[in-house]
Amino acid sequence: MMDREPTAREQTTSSGPARGDASVSFERERGVTRVTTRRGLAHVTVHLPAEGEAGARLALLRALAQAGVPVFLVKLAPAVLSFAVRSDVVERCEELLAEQGGARFTLLRDLGLVTVLAGAMRDLSGVMARIYEALVQAGVSVRQTGDAYNAVILLVAGSELDRAGGALRRTFALADDEEEEEAGEGDGSREGLPPL
Repeated sequence: MMDREPTAREQTTSSGPARGDASVSFERERGVTRVTTRRGLAHVTVHLPAEGEAGARLALLRALAQAGVPVFLVKLAPAVLSFAVRSDVVERCEELLAEQGGARFTLLRDLGLVTVLAGAMRDLSGVMARIYEALVQAGVSVRQTGDAYNAVILLVAGSELDRAGGALRRTFALADDEEEEEAGEGDGSREGLPPL
């Protein structure tokens, strides 16, 4: 008799298939399982003063939050802060940056997001190499990357989005029928996709 709840592995192996039913597995599927694309994004790079950089970075992030501008793919580098925003908040973001008094920034519009999903992504070797090889061969330039436990996220030019998605689906032998989404209001999360 057990004094504790059985683990998922114990449930699967101890109970086995019941009455001819297929065995249930709680193991994560390995390998790339899905590639999705989203249009309607922009990328912002802000050059911060070297003196007081940490305070300027914090002030900018707070101002964006107070203005209701969600940011993602945030990268911190010496005297630089870069991030992506949805196209529906680009004008608000641009106005806020102009009000920051002397902050130099660049803003690239009409970008798209490619998300490569895989269970246990960080346990797989060679996925990033295969992703970049496919994109280089397809002539797609990657503007920014990010990752999560189950995904690699790539920011590309909107004009190259379809080519990027198709190349990655071919590389990982996935169906070429993934539905594209437009980035907009709401968090955009569904079926394990990272929220926007």
